[in-house]
Amino acid sequence: VTADGKYVVSGAYGGATRVWALDSGECLSVFQSSSQYTFVHGVCVTQDGKHVITGSSDSALRVWSLGSGECVRNPRGHTRSVTSLCLTADFKHVVSGSEDGTVRVWSLDSGECLHTLRHENCVQSVCLTADGKHTVSGSYDRTVRVWSLDSGECVRVFRGHTSFVWSVCATADGKYVVSGALDFTVRVWSLQSGECVHT
Repeated sequence: VTADGKYVVSGAYGGATRVWALDSGECLSVFQSSSQYTFVHGVCVTQDGKHVITGSSDSALRVWSLGSGECVRNPRGHTRSVTSLCLTADFKHVVSGSEDGTVRVWSLDSGECLHTLRHENCVQSVCLTADGKHTVSGSYDRTVRVWSLDSGECVRVFRGHTSFVWSVCATADGKYVVSGALDFTVRVWSLQSGECVHT
């Protein structure tokens, strides 16, 4: 959803990213990637409402102009499907997770990859902590990891899930990370201690 609350952007199979008017439900524009067999897995919108960032199954990250519909940047680095995206609080960087087992931190201005953070298997979900200093990733390696955005260092590894970690999110108070996995559990982790406080 754009910051002004007027539009919602969606991604789907077929390589299409669509912009919809929230008041009328009308599809206003379609951004089309190169392949009709591409899944668009992740979508986010910049604070100024000028650009949409997408991540897709062709391993590509794309930055689209909302005004013209053109792809203005196509940073490359992932080697498999991009599964998840999030924007940093200052809207200067985008974080992407991929089936290639990496989390990448990108500069929106230059398109440069600033950090490549590695899991042992597919990364399914990424999010940011409330203070904007860390990114959190959940992986098929059954771990949840917390990384410093400045240094790229892994500062915490949460272990306890017995199957693929499918989704992660950080609480607004900055105290906890919540993860969901295919072991049929949701776990709540303390960011400070690294302990699982609820299952």
